Amino acid sequence: MAKKGVSFEFDTSEKQSYKTPRLPVVIVGAGVSGIAVGCLLKRKLGLSNFKIFDRQGGIGGAWWINRYPGVACDIPSFFFSYSFAPNYQWTSLFPPGEEIQRYLEDVCEQHQLKDNIQLNTEITKAQWLDNEVEWEIHLRTLAPCAGDLSDVDRRAKVASDGRKSIYLKEFAIRTKIFITCAGELVEPSAWPQDIPGLDLFKGPVFHTARWKRDIELKNKDVVVIGAGCTSAQLVPSLIREPHAAGSVLQLMRSPPWVMPRPETPRFWKRHSSAVFRALPPLALLVRYVLFLYAESTWLSIGMSRFNKWRRKCFQQKLLSNLKKAVPEKYLKMLTPTYGVGCRRLIIDSAWLESLNLPNMKLTTRPLLSVKDRSVVLGPDPSISPSARPDGNGCTKSADVIILATGFDTSTYLHRLAVQGVGGKCLHEVWKERGGPSAYLSTAVHGFPNFFMILGPNSVSGHSSAILASENVANYALQLISLVLSGKADRVEVQENAERDYTADVQQRSRDKVQPNPFQPEVHVSPVEALGHPTYQLGLLFRKFQ
Repeated sequence: MAKKGVSFEFDTSEKQSYKTPRLPVVIVGAGVSGIAVGCLLKRKLGLSNFKIFDRQGGIGGAWWINRYPGVACDIPSFFFSYSFAPNYQWTSLFPPGEEIQRYLEDVCEQHQLKDNIQLNTEITKAQWLDNEVEWEIHLRTLAPCAGDLSDVDRRAKVASDGRKSIYLKEFAIRTKIFITCAGELVEPSAWPQDIPGLDLFKGPVFHTARWKRDIELKNKDVVVIGAGCTSAQLVPSLIREPHAAGSVLQLMRSPPWVMPRPETPRFWKRHSSAVFRALPPLALLVRYVLFLYAESTWLSIGMSRFNKWRRKCFQQKLLSNLKKAVPEKYLKMLTPTYGVGCRRLIIDSAWLESLNLPNMKLTTRPLLSVKDRSVVLGPDPSISPSARPDGNGCTKSADVIILATGFDTSTYLHRLAVQGVGGKCLHEVWKERGGPSAYLSTAVHGFPNFFMILGPNSVSGHSSAILASENVANYALQLISLVLSGKADRVEVQENAERDYTADVQQRSRDKVQPNPFQPEVHVSPVEALGHPTYQLGLLFRKFQ
């Protein structure tokens, strides 16, 4: 018998259970989302018999693997903590990544979650078994630190040292509920295939997400590729002690919008921890004020007359700061030709200021090739061909090349094959539909008892990822509890509900600022609309419906 809700189908029929030991819940990923789900399973459902598997060697997800100099939170720290585990001891408004990773570790300790987490273990395949009404999960354990390697590095390691240097053992388990918290920031963007000469380069080349802690940069010529949030944090740190690079050349394809980061008030540094511990209601008030302020920034993203006016005022303020911060030679180069909101805004503490240093250079010249101790750059795109003094390009010295090129966010669930009803692969379903999509970013028709936290269209660039994780997790837990309590054997979103929700996401996305201001009605497919196209309050209130 099936009970039907507004958007989900609940199957309560009795099926023969699998006789071997299994877990009621299996979770992929021990980052921000996985920790949130694990804590909420214990706090709200009283469940302790579940496992969180993570391929990396430590807890924290992106905050574990990103250890480059200058890595930090770019939203106020008071807003970047779980509602059930507030932190009143941040050292600043924008704490370093190491402090955030330590906070996540502490949350796991406080909620006795570490025994539920198995590191250095990768889930490769999940298959729905319709007769048994459960998932079969295929896993493999990895050599220590092997999970911290990128796909490219892993393949190279296997090719040189054999399969056992990475993969140790394969096994399978079964579960009623399968939750993926893999996130988007998993696979670093690879070296551009159209740039030759990488094999000739004599120095180190690495991605910021695979930072080499023993790297020696003092007095070296460093080339940084990329001009996003990561590079804005990294570049100033490379010039300062203890790294003290001899020179830094940054290659930028197009300029980002940059907002100056507020300084942490002296009073906050000295007294905030004691005040908020003594007055928890005040801490909660400050958290809500920050949340509402972040939500208000969404008013600059829409295409209404008011939205356009607000966006124009905001852009003028950012351009005014740009003029004050950078040398005149960089002003045109750093002035965006698109509206605020098309790309993630950089919250900057020192990047623009560092452009005034004599050993820091920024260029929009394209990278053409790499030589043994140099990079070959193409012509300056801002100068007409007849006026270029150096012809078609130039060569710049390079001892180290650092990729600050972000992550491959074009594919959800990297390396994980999820097969639903009838053996249909999730990636095939998404391909047929034009890209990744899910009802409320968490459920897909044809994949019962399967939930994604921070799935397609879940995170908005103006707010906290932790908040988004909690919002989706709380909603998913209402459905998961039906299965764990025995009220239903399976829950599955109805196809029409998912289709209608995806159409709504697309419609809302069309009414937001576009990269080309002269094409406000450009079609946005699910795969392109990676963010949540409206306020986080919308997802927050869903759990009460």
